[in-house]
Amino acid sequence: MGFPEYAAAREYLGIIGNPVITYILILSLFMGFISILYLWKQQDKYHDILIKCLYIVTGLYVLGFIFLIWFHIQIYNTVLIEYPAFMAQMIPVRESRMVIPLWIESEKLYFWAMVSMIFVLTVRQSKELTASLGIILAVFSAIVYFFSNPFKEPLPILHSEITQWFATLGAGDASIFQVAGTLYGRITYYYNSTYMWTHPPMLFIAYASLVITAAACVYMLRKREKVYDEIAYRYAKIGYILLTTGMLIGYPWAIEAWKDSAWWWDPKISGSIMMWVLYSAYLHTRIYSGRMWSATAYLGIICFASLVFTYLLTYIVPGIHSVVQP
Repeated sequence: MGFPEYAAAREYLGIIGNPVITYILILSLFMGFISILYLWKQQDKYHDILIKCLYIVTGLYVLGFIFLIWFHIQIYNTVLIEYPAFMAQMIPVRESRMVIPLWIESEKLYFWAMVSMIFVLTVRQSKELTASLGIILAVFSAIVYFFSNPFKEPLPILHSEITQWFATLGAGDASIFQVAGTLYGRITYYYNSTYMWTHPPMLFIAYASLVITAAACVYMLRKREKVYDEIAYRYAKIGYILLTTGMLIGYPWAIEAWKDSAWWWDPKISGSIMMWVLYSAYLHTRIYSGRMWSATAYLGIICFASLVFTYLLTYIVPGIHSVVQP
């Protein structure tokens, strides 16, 4: 087992995964259309079709996720990073296998969308809210397909690192020291880190729950019905607990991985703290929701805007979390 087997598994993932995500896009757009029809005509037959579409699309997301799990297992089985003996003083281990988490690079938005689908299936109190969420999920699926398709070019950054390692190892030039040191750090403090398997998924599951809170807050402003306040609060509690726990888990990870860097000034961390403070304010404001109904709803929407902004910081501002180079 080696690089050729890894490359073959990567190619096969595209073959089996791209049809799945194409069906996800088509059915999600149809689901969005049915959601619009329900909101327009208020006929139960459209809501019934919508629920069926939700189950099918969620099932397809889960199927695609199973394919991603298979690919990650293949990476573990086929990619063995063996460091040359003359690097013993520089690298404390002779070999490493890569235990790649399922929410990195283009896979993280896919994971967020999949969990959001699952959460929406649990919303039962309002057919109109479910329909509105159906439209949101249709847009979400389109974004995943066109901008974060995990099957089109699976894990491009990881792939370039693996390819560079084997090419450098074969060439045997002096650059192997730099490549080996960088790859060892990535494997130890990122890919194979226990924190990587807990911190990011908690945040993405929290984000999925808070999507429903934001949509319910919009309906609170439109209809001023208590049911939407209850829905918003229920999912905000889930999101807030996961968000808080995920952020706390990230602290010891940052100390371990970035101990020589001023990681506490990272824009993504600052944005996350701002988002957490806003959601804390939302939950406290709800105590007075009888007198501050509109304020609570507006704050819930602002909270979600801060969530989206925090997520986008990875792509628009340089920093430790960022894909943008300083």
